[in-house]
Amino acid sequence: AMLGLALRQRDRREAIGQIIRIIVAAPGSTLGRYPEGNTGRTRAGLMTAMPLSAEMSALLAQSP
Repeated sequence: AMLGLALRQRDRREAIGQIIRIIVAAPGSTLGRYPEGNTGRTRAGLMTAMPLSAEMSALLAQSP
């Protein structure tokens, strides 16, 4: 979804960053190595953890 957004916005830097994230994210997610709360934008940094809002935390707690 983030790659699609970057392409629609014609943001080359973001699109390249998203392609790199896609390549790195699959093994990282499999190994449980992903930053909590990261928005997925390349400006956030690949391994930068971000605080979750109370609303988002509650939604995640309800999901299976």
